[in-house]
Amino acid sequence: MYLIVGLGNPGEKYTQTRHNVGFMVLDKLANQVGSTSFTSDKKHKGEIAKVKIGKSDVIFLKPQTYMNLSGQSLYSISSYYKIEPEKTIVISDDANLDLGQVRIRYSGEAGGHKGLNSIISQKGNDFWRIRVGIGQSDKIPLEDYVLQKFNSDEIKMLDKAIDKTVSSLLESISQNKFTNQTIN
Repeated sequence: MYLIVGLGNPGEKYTQTRHNVGFMVLDKLANQVGSTSFTSDKKHKGEIAKVKIGKSDVIFLKPQTYMNLSGQSLYSISSYYKIEPEKTIVISDDANLDLGQVRIRYSGEAGGHKGLNSIISQKGNDFWRIRVGIGQSDKIPLEDYVLQKFNSDEIKMLDKAIDKTVSSLLESISQNKFTNQTIN
């Protein structure tokens, strides 16, 4: 069984913001596999959907704890279902990558991302990370920048990155094989 966690903040106020890229990828992935309905799971502090990709059972999780406490939700559900670290995939935004660039890596550090830091403090370093680049602004503090919505030009670039990310995820899960890679 795989667990795919999209990081973001709950609530309409945060929809389509840079920090919610993980939710956006997960929504697109769910749509691709024909499951657009997430249900609230209070026990695991998140919204979940259960799907099948190829021969694998997969749980999609959108933590509803806000970004900085994402580890609580991931830890709860991964412990309950006994999901192995190598079958855990976390999708997050990354301000250190150019807009639209995607990096897939197993293990590593949080890189300043508070959602990843929360997960690492709860679960440890061993899980797959898919980081979707959102770029940075030299005029806006990072904590404000990540909570801003994308403009129409940025959305076009981001949509391409999300499509590539979803394709990579579907292929990797279907083949039961992930590899470290950068997607431009």
